[in-house]
Amino acid sequence: MALKYELLGKSDLKAALKPESLFSSKRDRGIALVIAGSADFHGAPVLAALASLRVGAGYVKLYVPKSVLGPARNLSTNIIVGALGGKSIICNKQILGQVKKSDAIVIGMGIGRSTMAQVSARKIIQSGISAEKVTVVDADAISSLKRLPFGRRPNQNIIATPHDGEFFRLTGVRPAEKDLGARIKVAVECARKLGITVVLKGHYSIVTDGKIVKVNVAKTSALSTMGTGDVLSGIICGYAARGAEAFAAACAGVYLHSSIGDRLAAKMGNHIIAADVVDAIPLAIKEFDKTIQ
Repeated sequence: MALKYELLGKSDLKAALKPESLFSSKRDRGIALVIAGSADFHGAPVLAALASLRVGAGYVKLYVPKSVLGPARNLSTNIIVGALGGKSIICNKQILGQVKKSDAIVIGMGIGRSTMAQVSARKIIQSGISAEKVTVVDADAISSLKRLPFGRRPNQNIIATPHDGEFFRLTGVRPAEKDLGARIKVAVECARKLGITVVLKGHYSIVTDGKIVKVNVAKTSALSTMGTGDVLSGIICGYAARGAEAFAAACAGVYLHSSIGDRLAAKMGNHIIAADVVDAIPLAIKEFDKTIQ
């Protein structure tokens, strides 16, 4: 029997946003924590952090290894950047304290697959679970999910955002690119097994918590370029920091990201870079802004 699904749409953006008070402060709008990067990668973490800020998180903290602290800081004056480890991320009291203070976390972009990075990612994700924080697990951190005791209880605050290759590393199953039904099936099985929300990225992107299935069908391949996936994870984290539950944040993020790609492709063709997506966020969502007394 084919699994039922709904297409993502503007209603998913509305569902993820709460009206803002005229008296709200930056902390009222949520604190997003980005943990990413390695000696080889400093741009992806900044893209994710800026995406969280653009979506509306009031306060964004980015932690990268000390080896890329300077380059990350130089890319933007809009975010707070702190050092974590030498050439790789590490899990220490400092970052565990930041996890408790944050409203949502995104981890994984460019951290690498070294033993230290994977062990640290696993400990940080576990701390996010314990603190009941929505935690977006992306890129290299996705592999660390294999070692977590997910079978014991659902972890609905976890959002994994794999592309097909990362999904294969996590599950041993390689999703079919063009068979929507098959993609839905493997995504649902993974979400149910781990008790998490899965965002299986691709032309057919699947968002599922194992019960509900939502699908986004891209109109263009223009977003198939480096860094755009990091932007998506940052967007999802930003929605979660603002108060959206994990599944709602994932749905809103996937739809917004794809719709921006479609809009930009109409103007720029297949020549979009990740920074273009970040810059396009405000005009794409300002119609949904609501302010209350």
